[in-house]
Amino acid sequence: MINPKYTYRLNWIIASIIILEILFWGSFLFFIGSFGNSLKSADSVIYKYPQAFSLLYALIPIIAIYLFSLWRNNQQTSKSNLRVLSSLFHPVSTLSSFLKYFFFRNAFIFLVLSLAQPIYGKKKVSGTTESLELVVSLDISNSMNTRDISSELSRLEISKRALIQLINNLHGEKIGITLFANSAFVQLPLTLDYTAAKLFIQDIESGMITSQGTNITEALEVSLNMFSEEKTTKGIILVTDGENHETNPNEVLKAIRQKKIQLSVLGIGTKKGGLIPKNAYRPELGYKTNAVGKTVISKLNPKFIKSIARKGGGYANVSSSEFPNLSGLLTQINRMKRTKINNLEFDVKEERYQIPLFLSIVFWLAYILWSKQYIRLIDKLAKK
Repeated sequence: MINPKYTYRLNWIIASIIILEILFWGSFLFFIGSFGNSLKSADSVIYKYPQAFSLLYALIPIIAIYLFSLWRNNQQTSKSNLRVLSSLFHPVSTLSSFLKYFFFRNAFIFLVLSLAQPIYGKKKVSGTTESLELVVSLDISNSMNTRDISSELSRLEISKRALIQLINNLHGEKIGITLFANSAFVQLPLTLDYTAAKLFIQDIESGMITSQGTNITEALEVSLNMFSEEKTTKGIILVTDGENHETNPNEVLKAIRQKKIQLSVLGIGTKKGGLIPKNAYRPELGYKTNAVGKTVISKLNPKFIKSIARKGGGYANVSSSEFPNLSGLLTQINRMKRTKINNLEFDVKEERYQIPLFLSIVFWLAYILWSKQYIRLIDKLAKK
């Protein structure tokens, strides 16, 4: 009879593996379910990278290779007598072999769980944030319907394109929109909802104000009143072709400078100018004329635009392109001194990958360090 120390109890190991998997995954699912139910639905356990669980399929070949190695050992030892076994083979321990598999298997599974990065619960995080309020004041007077830059696009449409480009480059700044012609009104109060801001911009048309003209003074006054009372950095972006038909804006520009509101002026149009269509969408219906029947030509007024910026202590950019270069404007916005708000407290979801990673390391060390000298005592106790 072959000494049992040289063979593994394969049936015992297979049964132990099956029981282990049933108990482990049953306990795991019960724990996750119970823990998730004890939390609010919004705080239930989720995984940042659930695709990592596909690595668990590797457990099948791991088990197969492990069992095959044991079966092959048993096949080799079954063909030898005790004298050959003692000279060619080392004694084996079924329990020691199973424990090494147990350690390796757990190290692998907990590593996969760590890679999936479980997330549950929330923690309080304190920090600081920077605040900046921007108000865009857009000219929607009839002159903005002039197609002097492009035969396909009006100044207003090009301005809208530029503003959407501007919003796409914002990062946490609040933005509001005012529209003006002979009068001015708030189209969108200050908001962090950039998607809504872009939708509002797309809907803008010159017919939104029936009283025509270009009242830059009222546009800037309405923009000033939009800002909050918080001690934050504030800026106004005025978009116009520079045709001012109303009052001189010197007083409001002086107020802007005194309140340290940073002013940027974007001029849209060409010096050559163009005709103003009676219908913004159908230029073929004719163009606007003055009191004596002469066709009106609308021209960009860069001198006036630069004068507004200078008196307001700001920056002017004039564009005659279908795709205005906003690099200068964006640079100025980025240079604006942000107001830091301290002692903010907010909740963030907490990642728990550290727990399975720690367990994986513990089981891997146990697998590496395990040897027969540690199992002999357990073997003796088991035989008793």
